[in-house]
Amino acid sequence: MLLLYAVILGLIAGLLSGGKLAALGSAHIRFAPVALIGLFAQVLLFSSPLAAVVGAWGPSLYVVSTVAVLMALVVNLRQPGFWLIILGALANFAVIVANGGQMPAAPEAWLALNGVAAVPTTDFSNSVLAGPDTVFPFLGDNYVLPRPFPLANVFSIGDVLIGAGGALFIYQQMHGRVLPRLLRPEARTAHG
Repeated sequence: MLLLYAVILGLIAGLLSGGKLAALGSAHIRFAPVALIGLFAQVLLFSSPLAAVVGAWGPSLYVVSTVAVLMALVVNLRQPGFWLIILGALANFAVIVANGGQMPAAPEAWLALNGVAAVPTTDFSNSVLAGPDTVFPFLGDNYVLPRPFPLANVFSIGDVLIGAGGALFIYQQMHGRVLPRLLRPEARTAHG
């Protein structure tokens, strides 16, 4: 849900700086249908009634759908902001795979969000409470966008990077500009 705020921020920044909404229509995202299918599969996977019946298949289906989205992102690396989106997606993917196909969430974050330190579902969920055996806990959902904000939820460092990349993409696309030299992927590897 943090991504929705990033999209709004990118649109506002683009408009306030003279960008054009119509320029967003000229964006050419390769393999966009693959990414959309992967994201749609996740929406279905975490929604009732499917979440109640996937059982042990849930983590595997989550990982497969995430791989589809990652593939679509990687082929678009040269798009403005996509290197940040990919970095965030890889951080999330690493912690999800390392923890059996679910994103670990800090109990403190759940407590701040819901008043209880528990993932509030018995169905398959992309979240599991972090514990002493959690791998890469620093990459998990450790932060909270609290109520009364709309779409309040827990989020990770990876989510922040995805949001920042999305906002940068929208801003740059609205201006029809190429990225400044230091923000281009090839410039980072040359200096890197």
